[in-house]
Amino acid sequence: MSPRIGSIDTARFLAIVLVFYGHLVDQVMYLDNAAAALQYKWVYSFHMPLFYLLSGVVHNEQRLTLGWGAILARILRGRLVPYAVFALLPAALALAGVPGWFPTIDLSGLDGYVAGLISTARGLPAFNIPLWFLASLVALELLHRLIGGLWRSNRALVAGIIGFYALGYGFNRIVDVLAADLIMWMAHVVPLGYAFYLTGILIRRSGLLERTYSTRAVAMAALACLVTVTLTFDLNTGPFRLLDVVVMMFGTVGHPLLFPLTALAGSALVILVARLMPAWQGLQYLGAITLVIYCLHGFFYHFVNAPLAAWMNTALPVETGWVLGLSSAVAVALSVAVAAAGAMAIQRFAPVLGGGRRRQAP
Repeated sequence: MSPRIGSIDTARFLAIVLVFYGHLVDQVMYLDNAAAALQYKWVYSFHMPLFYLLSGVVHNEQRLTLGWGAILARILRGRLVPYAVFALLPAALALAGVPGWFPTIDLSGLDGYVAGLISTARGLPAFNIPLWFLASLVALELLHRLIGGLWRSNRALVAGIIGFYALGYGFNRIVDVLAADLIMWMAHVVPLGYAFYLTGILIRRSGLLERTYSTRAVAMAALACLVTVTLTFDLNTGPFRLLDVVVMMFGTVGHPLLFPLTALAGSALVILVARLMPAWQGLQYLGAITLVIYCLHGFFYHFVNAPLAAWMNTALPVETGWVLGLSSAVAVALSVAVAAAGAMAIQRFAPVLGGGRRRQAP
């Protein structure tokens, strides 16, 4: 395993910015805003596959030599502790009377909190819904420890990518896990996510990320990816469930070929843009602590975005795409700044809450 790649940490930071943006414009979309619906669909066409792919890129394959005890301890410290802490903290705010948006539970009575606790224990964190991705990583990393030895060659990796994508797509096409109440630690998402995770491992193995390229070549490749995403994301018309967009949490990704095409192009776009950006240690540090920023994002998702979107919808002409984009970008910049400051404080004073590793700020 080669040393840490700074541009990949920058890409991880850009990925979390996309999450903040997507979860703000979706609240505007719920107010019957067509411009928000289009931007939401664009972001959602690739932003969660990007997270799985980047998780594969930063995965250290030497961990497969660790025993089960070490692996389980790592998952407990790095996944389950942050999950438990940040999945439940928003519930404390709600109990204290802070108004919030909790779409899967009714918190008007004690029964809602009990239902939320049960849901969280099953891997669907009702009090911090964005943490579903962290829950899925628990199942995914256990799966990879179990079968990761199969992917010793790149040919085997490609076969695994195709096989798990087909398995995940087929299962979720046939089974509606939400309707059947079958969600258990996001296991239904894991095959799809694992396909992108293995893709990230393949990219890292290839050495492409360590090579030197001209700025012009990287910029042209990024432009090609941007054009590809923009031309294909709206061609994916389903089949979907609940919302007419890609939502990996639901296991609904639409067209079996257009989805991976757009997802891979969008993932490449973010990685290439990160490569074009200056190697700022501050951004790379924030990318390295993305997990904590992701956990804190749930507070904005549940308590800030809905009233903010309602204000934007009444005070600004957000039916115009560029106005929506600019106003959302400003709001996201402020939200990310607050979350980043909180994440840095946690890293300094209580690193155990964010996975147990203290990373030195630049």
